[in-house]
Amino acid sequence: MKRNFTADRQFLSGDFSNKGYKQIEASQFIEFCVELDSQDDRMPSSRTPTHDPDSPNFHPQINPALWNPTPVFDSREMVAKDVMKFLSTGETAENKGWAKLYREIIGRAKDGERAAWKSWQDVFANPQFNGFGPYQGAWLLYEGRNENAGSYAIAIRGTVMSSSPSVIEDALFHPVIANQFLSPHVSFASFNGASLHSGFAHATFTLLLDDKYGILRVLSDKQIPQNAPLYIVGHSQGASMTTLTHAFFHYAMKNATSTSDPFRLYGKNFKLKSYGFAQPKPGNYEFAADFASITQSADNAIVINNDIDVVPQVPLTLQDLGDLDGDLPKTTLPVRLFHYVAGIGSGLHGLVGRIAEPFVRRSDAHYGYYFHYDELGEIGSSDKIGSSWNFTPAGRVMLVYGTPDNTTDEFLQHHAWSYRNLIKQQLP
Repeated sequence: MKRNFTADRQFLSGDFSNKGYKQIEASQFIEFCVELDSQDDRMPSSRTPTHDPDSPNFHPQINPALWNPTPVFDSREMVAKDVMKFLSTGETAENKGWAKLYREIIGRAKDGERAAWKSWQDVFANPQFNGFGPYQGAWLLYEGRNENAGSYAIAIRGTVMSSSPSVIEDALFHPVIANQFLSPHVSFASFNGASLHSGFAHATFTLLLDDKYGILRVLSDKQIPQNAPLYIVGHSQGASMTTLTHAFFHYAMKNATSTSDPFRLYGKNFKLKSYGFAQPKPGNYEFAADFASITQSADNAIVINNDIDVVPQVPLTLQDLGDLDGDLPKTTLPVRLFHYVAGIGSGLHGLVGRIAEPFVRRSDAHYGYYFHYDELGEIGSSDKIGSSWNFTPAGRVMLVYGTPDNTTDEFLQHHAWSYRNLIKQQLP
């Protein structure tokens, strides 16, 4: 890969005393994902002869002795309250930056649904209306208890199938460069060959940096202490965003100095560990290698995938000869010819991104302000298109094994509650 990862490994963001997979962690973190990703299943309107919203499948089973079941922060609740306030006040100086978001949420609701909104709880109850940013993201912050006292967990929502912005995020899979993404200060990798699924990268950028609902704003406001264990967890789309969030925090803390610290992470030294469940491939092989260089020694990036779940198998890996470049020296005629042919394939792959990415950037605009945006530089100035579609999982992948079923539920193998059951059965 034509680079030395030694410098990256000199900064440690993992806790070597808390290495590797632990069932007690995985079994609780999947419950945070059930809370987020099964919200639509719990809606009374989802009741059918074959679907019971009161089923234990759809409700989180958080152990109150280990984690406070009530989140320290719930972005869904804050968005719902602000939407209801916007309905009564309209655009004001206070909410101006997020007026586009509120109008879009209100416009997405049908007349009957809007008429039924009597309080913020009615907006909160429907995942179509309680997200933020261009892809309607949501996240929770949990606080540990007893042996987890002093620990915090960020839980990131996966795809909301009833929300077109969330589904669009999955579809925008053309690659973008992970280093200095949209801003010179935002990096998900240090190697310029590392590229990411564009939709996941853009959604993670907003999830982190939104100045009202974003992770950085909340961690700053809540004054999460130095050296706190910080878990990052997610299911499905949220699992890939978990991986990117883990990578972002590593590099943001590593690069923070006393004179350059736009994210207010200098000296924080959070002890990072992530669990991703049903992870779609977040980036290319080079990103996976870069992510491994910062996580595998501490074994602090666990990915659990079901072998017959289709979601971890996308996006499809479409290699060209450019992905086989490796460390081939350009000194012989066959290798020079190889590089020439490889450049053609890479150029064609890159063309898709050059066409699509400007539309993505424009559609992302005006959903809110960014955390300390005056220190970030021009947003979008550092956005570079990748050419590698060599998508691969990132993190230490562990497999559970589903049982084929003739159910009419096409995503039976993918649900967070299905992963709950498989982890309990197969990963004690």
